[in-house]
Amino acid sequence: MKNEQYGNGYKIVAILLQMVFLIIVIVIFSLMVSLYKRSMPGFFDIGNHSFFNSSFYMDNITEMTKELTVYIQLKDRVEKDEAGYEQYKQYKLKFDSEESNYYYWFSCGNRLYTNMPGQDTKDEAVTFAKELGSYFYYDDATITFQGNVKRTDHNLDLNIMRLFRQGRQGGRLVVGIDTSLAGEDAIAEAAATYQTYSPWVKWGTFFAVIAFLCFILTMIYLTLAAGKSDDPETIRLHRIDYVPTEVHFLFFLVCVIGLIAFCKSLNGNDWGISSTLILTGTLVFLTDSVFLTLYLSAVRKIKANIFASCSVLSFSIHTLKEGMRRRDIAHRALIWFVLCMAAELFFVWEALSKRRMWAIAGMLFVFVYPAVCFLQHAIERKRILEGIREISDGQLNYKFDVREFGGDYREMAEEINGIGEGLSNAVDENVKNERLKTELVTNVSHDIKTPLTSIINYISLIKMEGTWNKNVENYVSILEKKSQRLKQLTEDLVEVSKITSGTIHLDMQPINMVELICQTGGEFNEIFEDVGLTVVTRLPKDPVMILADGSRLWRVVQNLYNNVAKYALKDTRVFVELKINDGKAEFSIKDISAQGIQKTPQDLSERFVRGDESRGTEGSGLGLSIARHLTNLMGGNFDIQLDGDLFTVFLAFDVINP
Repeated sequence: MKNEQYGNGYKIVAILLQMVFLIIVIVIFSLMVSLYKRSMPGFFDIGNHSFFNSSFYMDNITEMTKELTVYIQLKDRVEKDEAGYEQYKQYKLKFDSEESNYYYWFSCGNRLYTNMPGQDTKDEAVTFAKELGSYFYYDDATITFQGNVKRTDHNLDLNIMRLFRQGRQGGRLVVGIDTSLAGEDAIAEAAATYQTYSPWVKWGTFFAVIAFLCFILTMIYLTLAAGKSDDPETIRLHRIDYVPTEVHFLFFLVCVIGLIAFCKSLNGNDWGISSTLILTGTLVFLTDSVFLTLYLSAVRKIKANIFASCSVLSFSIHTLKEGMRRRDIAHRALIWFVLCMAAELFFVWEALSKRRMWAIAGMLFVFVYPAVCFLQHAIERKRILEGIREISDGQLNYKFDVREFGGDYREMAEEINGIGEGLSNAVDENVKNERLKTELVTNVSHDIKTPLTSIINYISLIKMEGTWNKNVENYVSILEKKSQRLKQLTEDLVEVSKITSGTIHLDMQPINMVELICQTGGEFNEIFEDVGLTVVTRLPKDPVMILADGSRLWRVVQNLYNNVAKYALKDTRVFVELKINDGKAEFSIKDISAQGIQKTPQDLSERFVRGDESRGTEGSGLGLSIARHLTNLMGGNFDIQLDGDLFTVFLAFDVINP
């Protein structure tokens, strides 16, 4: 799906708009600076429509008061040199002209200087100044300043103070400005200039703010669109993006330094407003082209995750790491030790001999850095050991977060993750194989069970047909016996497959263990008598209730009795006992094996394992395995103990209240 909103046409339009908006902002800013340098309306007069409330007005008043100070000082001189006399005449024409809008009244001792007509006293001068509209009055005797002129510039006060030095204390100065601007002087020209350029400042500022906001929006769009292509998952890079980041930075730095030097060389020239606008626009266009090219390249690098890697520093570090990685740990440790010692000796020499503070800081850093690294390595080593313990305890899915490690420990963590993953895969494969085997046994057992049932049924029908000779009867008897054994083996295989696959269902009910043992013993009395076994039974008189599945528990006890009947030594005794110990019903059955047992108790409870290694008996090796698994599934404990030829099986279940 194409990113149409980031198409090349939109990008080109955004770039052009970005340049236009930036040029507007910079040009307006330059215009404001130019107006301010020319003592024209500036930034502080934005929104002010009155000339007499503007900072531009105060600048003019301050400048004229400064000139008035010089003029009065020249008046006090009895003899004036030629240069001073020329300046005196200029100020006299400026302040004492009938066209002046600036009126003054100065009195100090017996001297009185004024251009106010007929104003001889201070009160008359103040009244006259107030009538003009804008005035201020300073009395040096009381050091007070009055008037409606906003004294925002401290230079006005300093210029007034100059008149009352060297024995002139106690004088007075009254200044009034005709706000009607009846005369044609510098104040009237300044007012006309203010009215001309004030709208420029207001509207220029407004358009500059709007253009700046639009510039920000276009930059956001260009940032989002940088590197976008038809494939939304791919960042499109250009040739310039593969240039090292340091080269971009140095090129931009050279351009900025060159621009500053060029602007500094032009600073002494008196440029007109139109020339300033043209020059500023050209410089902004060239600078913005360079900046935008490098900026968008940096954005594409960041999106493609190559900003750090595509640099000379990253290449150098990578090369150094690869060189160090190819060496063994001992060589790397030796190199780091030599470098740290050399740096430490250098800093110690500089600190002790020349007492340099940076050397002391470097000495502390070289001391602290290895200590921090050693601590970090100790923590990483501890995490590695903890992870190995987790895996050794069977948590094969345990994984290290390799981002928390560095150097050799990161590589070690990655390898251990691989080992854990390999072990987990091997276990999963074994479980899968076991499941397949179980399913195979189950399916084969089911397939055998159907024809086997038919065989057993037909044997029964043959027996019902009549009397044959002894050989035929013997054959039928053997067939019946072997088919029953095969049937039992098939049932055992199905039971084992259910237990292994976890599909067996248990119906847990309260069971009287005493009654169950008595019933099972009664069923096996005749069998035990045939093989010459004497059963010694010790059972409690009271019922012993446990929670179990009745049919499964009967199968467990039956398998134990059947195991005794098959493998016990003839003409010996079998001990069956049930007792209560610490809230548990403990059942045990002991017999003497007819043959020596070479297996361990754990092996005897595994599938298809028999104590008779010659496998001459009729056992299948599944009875004890089924008994152990069923006991564990019902919450009981199953244990086998061997003492020579004495074979003992223990069962334990929690006793419940009847």
